Amino acid sequence: MSEYLIISLFVFVTGAVIGSFLNVVALRAITKESIVLPPSKCPQCSEPIKWFDNIPIFSYFFTFKGKCRNCGCKVSIQYPIVEALTAILFLIIFLAFGATLQTLLLLILLSVATVLIITDIKKEYLYDAHLWTFIISAIIYSIFFKYGVENIFQVFIGALSGVIIMELIARGAYYLVKKTPDKSEENTQDTIQSNEETSEEENFDINEYVKKYKRVFGEGDTYLAAASGALLGWKYFILAVFAAIIIQALCIIPQFIKGLYEKQEYKLIFSISAFAVIALIYWILSNLFTLNLYLIFAFVIALTYFAIKAITGLKKSTNEQGYKAIPFGPALLIATFTILFFGNSIASLLKKYIFFLS
Repeated sequence: MSEYLIISLFVFVTGAVIGSFLNVVALRAITKESIVLPPSKCPQCSEPIKWFDNIPIFSYFFTFKGKCRNCGCKVSIQYPIVEALTAILFLIIFLAFGATLQTLLLLILLSVATVLIITDIKKEYLYDAHLWTFIISAIIYSIFFKYGVENIFQVFIGALSGVIIMELIARGAYYLVKKTPDKSEENTQDTIQSNEETSEEENFDINEYVKKYKRVFGEGDTYLAAASGALLGWKYFILAVFAAIIIQALCIIPQFIKGLYEKQEYKLIFSISAFAVIALIYWILSNLFTLNLYLIFAFVIALTYFAIKAITGLKKSTNEQGYKAIPFGPALLIATFTILFFGNSIASLLKKYIFFLS
């Protein structure tokens, strides 16, 4: 084998090993255990895992075959997925940027982002140690590989913009779907506030969090936005937010519509579907023909009408059923790295096919 192929294989294997370690870091942050001791063990019966059952990717499918040897419980598929994705991403970054300091910083950013995604999905919580590591790494990367030391001020403008934009979204969206409190909820508010001695992350309840802080995203997402803004700059951060919303929607809308159908929320389903269909028709027609002002105005009126109907229906549904905990952090992180690597190409496509700018 060529020397370059051997190095690439080494990077892939190293990525898989680090992916295994990232699983440990994330899951033990949730359980509040040391990442060093005790050694790897079954999450159910705590039986130590043998070395030959601890080989990344391989062991899950070929040695213990997804089940604990001691108690027989199923081991989450998360382990080999994270290991494989980390290995692939490590290899892609290495092939793209070579054996450089930039590669090292990107791998650190990707590794910390992986931990953040795992804890956010499993616990709806982002830990300070992980967040600050990500923010500091993002600032260092931007200073040395994007803006340069002479333009360091731009890095902090981007970070501040990320914070402001995310706070506006988090607090503005709250008033769109604000849950109207009833008397029984108001009477229990004092009891809720008296329980603040316990760690917020241990007693996390999305409905109480939203009511108390009047925001639909957690504060951890604002910290992520600061890092994203530092990496991308304020213009591309806005693009990343839109991309994150699209990623989030693609993941949750099918399940959301299914839930509405099971609850017989047919009017809300129709309003959401009508808005999406009219928007799609407008996009197709505007790419094929030059629409006159009256037709554009008709589309705007229709879209506004169904948007209001959808928001009204969502508010009603929220009042009856409460808020749903849907982490935004994973979508924002995926969008951030997508824009970091492909931002110019995506922006060009949007200008040409969405906004019709040359």
